[in-house]
Amino acid sequence: MFTCLQCGECCSTMGEIIEILEEISPLCFRIGYMTTCEERTVVVDPDKKALFLKCEQTAKQSLACPFLREAAPGKIICTVHSSRPDICRQYSCFRIMVLDDEGKRMGKVSHNTRCLITMDHKLREIWDRDISKIQTNDETFWEEHVGEALSGHGYRVIK
Repeated sequence: MFTCLQCGECCSTMGEIIEILEEISPLCFRIGYMTTCEERTVVVDPDKKALFLKCEQTAKQSLACPFLREAAPGKIICTVHSSRPDICRQYSCFRIMVLDDEGKRMGKVSHNTRCLITMDHKLREIWDRDISKIQTNDETFWEEHVGEALSGHGYRVIK
């Protein structure tokens, strides 16, 4: 079962897609999807009002969704989660997340794929050698094999 890691990666480039068209009130906004020209209203969640008003987006997050905030170091959350757009509700973060022994994200396999996304050379070598050539139509077997192979090399796998 999926549990959000609150890493913020899902929304890190949504600022290119979601635009604030109008501030209806300090906590209510009319937004537009730049790709489809659709519009909708979002409201900051009651339990996130203080965070939204207190914290602004940093320059580092300039491409991020305008409603994304850092609640604590490394804990990034959506402040309009309850009224978030459909495009956000449909997002599937990952099929498999690969962490190192300290819990740092090293790579992921996107939903409905068998492709690893990583910048870690060691993980890429293991994947190419031990996983990429697996021939099976059984997705459960494939995921179990991935977990065993990567765990054997000291990685932690989240499905």
